Amino acid sequence: MSGRVRRRPVLALLAIALAASAAAGPVLRWERPDGKLLVGQPVDLSVMLDDTLTVRTIELTVRYDPDVVATLEGGPGALFDDLDVYAGFEQESPTTWTAYCVVLGADSWAVGPGELLRWTVEPLAEGHSPVVTVDLGLRPPGGGDYPDASLPHDDLDVGDVTAAAPIPAATPRLHVHPNPFNPRTTITIEAVRGGTARLEVLDLRGRMVAAPWTGDLEVGRVVVPWSAVDRHGRPLASGTYLVRLSGADIGGAVARITLLR
Repeated sequence: MSGRVRRRPVLALLAIALAASAAAGPVLRWERPDGKLLVGQPVDLSVMLDDTLTVRTIELTVRYDPDVVATLEGGPGALFDDLDVYAGFEQESPTTWTAYCVVLGADSWAVGPGELLRWTVEPLAEGHSPVVTVDLGLRPPGGGDYPDASLPHDDLDVGDVTAAAPIPAATPRLHVHPNPFNPRTTITIEAVRGGTARLEVLDLRGRMVAAPWTGDLEVGRVVVPWSAVDRHGRPLASGTYLVRLSGADIGGAVARITLLR
């Protein structure tokens, strides 16, 4: 009898652990420029979804240090482009910023991966500001919530623009010009490491629609002309797309582009 009593807590703990693992919700993340922010130079912070999830609503409240950074504006992320949305962005108090975005229409919703929200801040003074998630709601079509959705805290370090040394880029960068375009544009890759790489164009549902370039990337610049055609040479429709550079040895980069026909 005593042996059975000792085994029951172990089995119960295992069941609880498995249930908790199964219930783990989607984890969002902040995306922002690397290194220190510079006083007086506004930057965009993006809330990113890396999973292939459908999203009808996102609500977010964050807390920060208003002596170090100030809120300038906010906006829906690229996942909500071309969708009819009801959105609001406001500074509820000197220390908090609140955002919400709801897709209108029974048959419309955003599909990850991609950018959910954009928050533009201005660094005010040298210092350190945590960005703490106070409240987060993420809802799929049809009602309910994604349980246990989370956005880990971030930290913003601000330096003096007159004293800060240039920070070397650790990842490649993408520049697209012109943007918006019709129908030709040029994608410039600035690489800091060499290796095999692939340049892809994704729609806002995360599907690859074109692959303008694949090859061995060397340190420096690679210029890729593109005429807005898909993998079969057919013209793409007007809209917003994501250009993604990826490679095991070089890191990755993403840029948003708009095609206007």
